[in-house]
Amino acid sequence: MWYLEIKHFCPRTPVILVGCQLDLRYADLEAVNRARRPLSRPIKPGDILPPESGREVAKELGIPYYETSVFDQFGIKDIFDNAIRAALISRRHLQFWKSHLRKVQRPLLQAPFLPPKAPPPLIKIPECPTKNRDGPRQLLESPLCADVMFVIQEHIQLFAHRIYLSTSSSKFFDLFQMDFSDESQCLAVTERHGRDQLMRTLSLDTEEDITILPNLSPCSLRASKSDGTLKMISFSGMHWCTKLSLASWSKAFHSIHKENVINPVTGAPALMTIVKMDHSIHHGPFSAVLRFLYTGELDEKEKDLMKIAQIAEILEVFDLRMMVENIMNNESFMNQEITKAFHVRKANRIKECLTKNNFTDVVFRLDDGTINAHKPLLISSCDWMAALFGGSFMESANDEVSFPNTSRVCMQAVLEYLYTNQLSPMADLDPMELIALANRLCLPRLIALTEQYAVSELLKAYKDEQDIDGEILTYLELAQFHNANQLAAWCLHHICTHYNRICANYRKEIKSKSAENQEYFEKHRWPPVWYLKEEDHYQRVKKEREKEDVVLNKHHSRWRWCFWSTSPAVA
Repeated sequence: MWYLEIKHFCPRTPVILVGCQLDLRYADLEAVNRARRPLSRPIKPGDILPPESGREVAKELGIPYYETSVFDQFGIKDIFDNAIRAALISRRHLQFWKSHLRKVQRPLLQAPFLPPKAPPPLIKIPECPTKNRDGPRQLLESPLCADVMFVIQEHIQLFAHRIYLSTSSSKFFDLFQMDFSDESQCLAVTERHGRDQLMRTLSLDTEEDITILPNLSPCSLRASKSDGTLKMISFSGMHWCTKLSLASWSKAFHSIHKENVINPVTGAPALMTIVKMDHSIHHGPFSAVLRFLYTGELDEKEKDLMKIAQIAEILEVFDLRMMVENIMNNESFMNQEITKAFHVRKANRIKECLTKNNFTDVVFRLDDGTINAHKPLLISSCDWMAALFGGSFMESANDEVSFPNTSRVCMQAVLEYLYTNQLSPMADLDPMELIALANRLCLPRLIALTEQYAVSELLKAYKDEQDIDGEILTYLELAQFHNANQLAAWCLHHICTHYNRICANYRKEIKSKSAENQEYFEKHRWPPVWYLKEEDHYQRVKKEREKEDVVLNKHHSRWRWCFWSTSPAVA
C-alpha cells in the first residue's frame, strides 16, 4: 500500500518488509482476545498470515522479508542489522571511493523461528469431597447398616458400627473380638451386684490358679492382667446362652450379646451386637465420645467435659482426654494436630482390618476371586455405594455383590482409596482398568490420582529409554471414553510433541484415531507444518546464495592486480 508513495518521494531509500507479531501463529487466540481491550476487534485465525504470503509480497516488490516477535524477542536484531546493511550498500554509488563500503554484505537470510514446545499439562488432584469429611458424622446420625446397639440407662438406644469403633479405640477392638457365640458356651450373668466381689477376686488370679477351683460356679469371665483382653473358660454346666458379663473387664460395660434388632433406618431386622453400658454412663457424654471415634473431632462448646474425659479414660481413648484438657486450658488450637494424628492411625488400622478381613460384612465377587469389605466405610465415602446398600436394590439385603470385568488388584486399590482417601501403588495394577472402575463408581478424585500414577509410570519408563508411544496411543481414546480428561490431554501433548517419530513408527494407529483427534494432531503438532516448510525454503535459498557467492568470488579474483601475490602464510 505504501510502496508506491515511498518510491515516489524517497526513490533511493532502501525498503525492508517486516512481518510483526510472529507469536500469534502458535498462541491461544482466545486467551489473547480476552487480554485485549474490551472494544478492540478480536483476532481471528484467518487474520494471521502464513510466511508464504510475506515472501510473495517481498518477491513482487523486490525487497528482503523478515519476521519478528517482541514477545519472544525474535528477529529484532536481524531487522536493525540488515537495515544498516541495506543503507550502507545504497551509499556505494554516491561514495564509491570509500573502501569499507565494499566489504558490507547484502541483507542476510533469516532462519525460521521454531516455536517453543508447549509444556506438558499438569495433573491436578481435586480436594477431598465433602462426602469423605462429613460421611462418618452422617452415618452416625443415620446408622445405615449398623451392627452395634448400645443400651444406656436401660432404655436409651444408640446405634453404631464395629469397624468405626474398633479402628478408633483398642478397647472396642478387644471387645468386638470376643468370641461369645453358642459354641463358646459362655455363662449368662444377669445379676451384677451380687457377683462383683467374686469377679474382682477372679480378675486378680492367674490362669493356673483357676484350675484349682473345682467347685467354682459357672462364672467364665476374668480380666487379663497383661493386655487387658477378656479370657474365657468353658464349663460343663447346664445353663448356657450368648450373653456375656463385662463387669470385671471394664467399668464402662455391663454385658454383651447378639440379638436380632430392627434397623432404625431401613426397618428391617438385622443381627446386631448388643452392648449394655454401665449405669454411670450417661447419654450426652457418651454420644460425644462416639462422635469423636467417628470423626476425630470434639466440639469446644460441648457440655460435661469432665464426664467426657472420664469416659475417655475408661475406654482408653487418650486422644480425646488430651483434647478435653486442651479445651479446659484454653489451648484448643492444639487439637488440630491431635485430629490429624488420629486420622493417620485410624487409616493404618483400617488397612490392617482390610488385610486381615476383620469385621467385614460384604463380599465382592470378582473375575479372579473374592474380596471382603465393610459396608459402613463404603457408605460414608462413596455415594454410589451408599445408593447400592441403602436403596431399594437387591444388593442392599445381600452379603455378596458381583463386579464383572474387575480384577482383585483393582478392587483392592479402590477399597484402600475409599478407606484411607489415598491411592497405594500395587504390583500388576492396570491404570486404565482402575480408571474404568473409578468412573463407574463416580470417584473423580480417584480418577485424578490414577492419572497421576499412570503419567509417573510412563515418564519413568521413558527415562529408562523404553518405547512408550504405543502404550500412549492405546491410553488416549480409553482415557477419553472413561472421563480421564487430564490423562487424555497429557497423551495428546506427548503425541503432538513427538508427532514425526510416532507417525514413522505407528502410522496405522495414528490413522485409526477419531477425526477429532487427527484434527487436533494436525493443529498442535510440533514442529508445526509452516515451520517445516520455512525450514526447507531457508535451506534451499541458503544453498543457492552460497553458490552465488562462490561464483562472485571467482569473478572478483580475475580483477586482482598483476603484482598482487598472496603469501602462503597469509593464505
